[in-house]
Amino acid sequence: MKSFYVVPTAAVAATPPRGAWHAIACPGDPTWSLCVVVAWTDNTADDEWEAIPGVRPLHPENWGNTVPAVAVTAFGPWGVITTDTIRQAFEKIRRVWSHARQG
Repeated sequence: MKSFYVVPTAAVAATPPRGAWHAIACPGDPTWSLCVVVAWTDNTADDEWEAIPGVRPLHPENWGNTVPAVAVTAFGPWGVITTDTIRQAFEKIRRVWSHARQG
């Protein structure tokens, strides 16, 4: 199962996840990136990466929630609006960036 994160762009460059991953700078705020980890190299890699300051996991159980305001700023250029759920936002994001697919 893929893991999704919003993370400071500098953190991705300095300490990338250990595993197979993809990241893209947010078009409305390039200091943040969306990161998708396809597979971790070992059982502790995800815990270690999530301990890095600013790394914010996007848990699937929360995808029915409305996007936070920061996401509207970060992904607004790709059509994300204040009334979108996280799931709806990802539908818009993956039109531009195919790695945002869950499966």
